[in-house]
Amino acid sequence: MIDNFYSSWDVMQFINEYGDEIEMDIIRYQNEYQVTVNICDDKPPFRDYTVTATDLRSKKKAAKKALLELYHQAYSEISTK
Repeated sequence: MIDNFYSSWDVMQFINEYGDEIEMDIIRYQNEYQVTVNICDDKPPFRDYTVTATDLRSKKKAAKKALLELYHQAYSEISTK
């Protein structure tokens, strides 16, 4: 169970290989890491994808889970071609 108190909260922004800006929030709770990633376009075609993933011990694993799901949602049309 996640309590309402976090140990740390980091925000990162980067441009991925498709030229989209990704924002990643990494929150460290007492019992787990929670990572939320999103793509939100400022110009057409507007897309808005947000995914949250957790891992008990590793922020790297939580980030990987979240990014894989985000890429699946946002780029599924590219990966199926």
